[in-house]
Amino acid sequence: MSATFWITIVVFLMFITAMLTASYNDDKTKGL
Repeated sequence: MSATFWITIVVFLMFITAMLTASYNDDKTKGL
């Protein structure tokens, strides 16, 4: 595996985590 491949995976996972966190916070706000 090349370094570029791993960097792409890390960035992709960070992007997914950010989206999930944002949607989770939105749900909490709507709940309140």
